[in-house]
Amino acid sequence: MDDLWWLPSLIVFGGVGIIVWLLVALLRRRNPKTPVASIDDLHRRAGIALVRTDDAVREAEDEVGFAEAEFGREAARGYAADVASARSALGEAFRLRQSLEDEIADTEAQRRAWNERIISVCEDVERTLSARLRGFDERRGAERSAPDLLDQLERRIDRARERLTTTGLAIASAAERYAASAVEDARVLRRTAQDTVDQATDDATTTKDRIDTGRPAAAALHALGRELQQAEDRLDAVERSLAGIAAAETELAAAGRELRTVIAEAEALGATVERAETAAVIATAVERANRALLEAESTTSPDGDRVLPDPMRRLEVVRAADIDLDAALATARSTQQRLDNAREAMRGALFTADSNIRVAVDVISAHRGRVGADARTRLAEAQRQLALAEAAAVDDPVEALDAARRASRIAQDADALARYDVG
Repeated sequence: MDDLWWLPSLIVFGGVGIIVWLLVALLRRRNPKTPVASIDDLHRRAGIALVRTDDAVREAEDEVGFAEAEFGREAARGYAADVASARSALGEAFRLRQSLEDEIADTEAQRRAWNERIISVCEDVERTLSARLRGFDERRGAERSAPDLLDQLERRIDRARERLTTTGLAIASAAERYAASAVEDARVLRRTAQDTVDQATDDATTTKDRIDTGRPAAAALHALGRELQQAEDRLDAVERSLAGIAAAETELAAAGRELRTVIAEAEALGATVERAETAAVIATAVERANRALLEAESTTSPDGDRVLPDPMRRLEVVRAADIDLDAALATARSTQQRLDNAREAMRGALFTADSNIRVAVDVISAHRGRVGADARTRLAEAQRQLALAEAAAVDDPVEALDAARRASRIAQDADALARYDVG
C-alpha cells in the first residue's frame, strides 16, 4: 500500500487537467476565431463603401444649402466645415483606390492595408455626417412651421417648372445649331430634372394631406426639400452643359489658330532637320493635324449633306492633333521652345480637362445610386491631376500641361465608366 502513495495525487491532478481542457474547449466553441477576410472580399467591401460614402457626401453637400436656408448661414457653418473635411478625407480614400488599380504591382500587405484604410475612412465620414444630420432633424421638428415650409417648397416647385420650360427652349434652340451628340447630355439631365420635379409635385400633395390631417410631416417636408435640391442641381447642370457648348465653340476657334501656328512651325522645322526619320515623323503629324482642322471646320458630309457641329468633340480632335504634333516636334525643339509652347497649349488643356471633369461630375451626380466605385475613383483622380496642373502652371508649364492632359483623359474614362454603369 505504501508503494501507491502517489495514486491520490495523480487522480486529483488528472481531474484538474480534464476540467481545464473542457473549459478551454468550451471557450473556443463560444468564441471561434474570426476568419480573416480575403483580399478580394476586402476590395469589394471597400468599393461598396466608397460608392455609399461618396453619395452620402454629395447629399451632405446638398444639405448644406438646405440647412443655410432653414437655419441661417452661421448655424450651418459647422456642418459646412464637416462636409468639406469629409470630402477631403474621401479624397484620400479615392487616391488609395487609384493606387490599387494603377499599373504598379502592390504587395498583398499593401492591398490589405489600403483597402482596410478605405473602409475605415468611409465609416468615419458617414459617422460624422450622420451625427450632424441628426442634430438638424431635431431642430427641424422643433423650429419649423410645416404649413409655411410647404408653401416655400411649393413656390420652389413653381420656379423649377419655369426653369424646365426655359431650358427646354434653350435645348431646342441649341439643337438647331449643334449636333445631337452636343446637346444629348443637356437633354438627359433635363429629363432627370423633369422626373424629379414631377415626383416632388406628387410628394407635395401627399405632404399637404399629412399637414391637413394633423399627421407628422417634418420628415416628409425634409425629403421634399432634398428632392427639390436635386432637381435644382440638375437644372443647374443643364445650364452649365449648354454654356459649355458655347464656350467650347469659342475655344475651338482659338485652338484652331494655335494649331495652325504649330503646323507652320512644324513645316519649317521639318524642312531643316538633318535626320530623315525625324522629318518623316513631323510630316506625318502635320498631315494628321491638317486633317483634324478640316474635320473641325467641316460644314458638309462627304455626301454633301449639311453637318451640324459638336464643338466639344471637335475640340478634342484638334487638341489630340496638337498633342501628336507637339510630340513629333519634341526632338527638334530647344528646351525654351518646349516651355513656350507648353505655356501656349496649357490654357486650352486646362479648359478641356475642366470641361471633361464637369461632364463626369454631372453624370455621376444625376445617377448617384447607380454609378460604381471605379467611375468615382477616376473622377477623383482627374480632379487631383487638374489641381496638380494648376499648381505647376507657373513654375513648370511642361509638367502642368502633362497633368492637365492626364486629367482630361482620366475624366473621359470616368464619364465612360459612369455611363456604362447607368446603362
